[in-house]
Amino acid sequence: MLTGSDADPVRLAGKVPIAKSGCTYYCPNAEVAQRCIEALRASDERLRSRPEEQMLWDWECTWFEPESGNPDGGGTVILGVAWFDAAFFAERRDAWLGRMHTRIYADLGIPMDDITVTHWTAAPPSAQAA
Repeated sequence: MLTGSDADPVRLAGKVPIAKSGCTYYCPNAEVAQRCIEALRASDERLRSRPEEQMLWDWECTWFEPESGNPDGGGTVILGVAWFDAAFFAERRDAWLGRMHTRIYADLGIPMDDITVTHWTAAPPSAQAA
């Protein structure tokens, strides 16, 4: 649905993620899914307008997985976040639980129980060499 840094080497610009987050948003119908995708598109446009030195994270590709048998066109929006700065990741990894984000989810029609965020960190260089 949306192309992110993981599919665009120019956008990635040689940066190496130190962590990643996997996010899923269950959308009960096509209207909620469309609102979610459009909100992510607008967020990406705002992110892209920042100076490069402020690019401490970036969206990865966004996908929509239709729910089999859902007559209302619902399904799951799936996206990733690549983090490029350890301190920024430590500070902001749970931003999705904050007041601003929870208000956005409510406006979109996505209850918190229908959102999952999982974080992974890159193995330290010493562990990679082992």
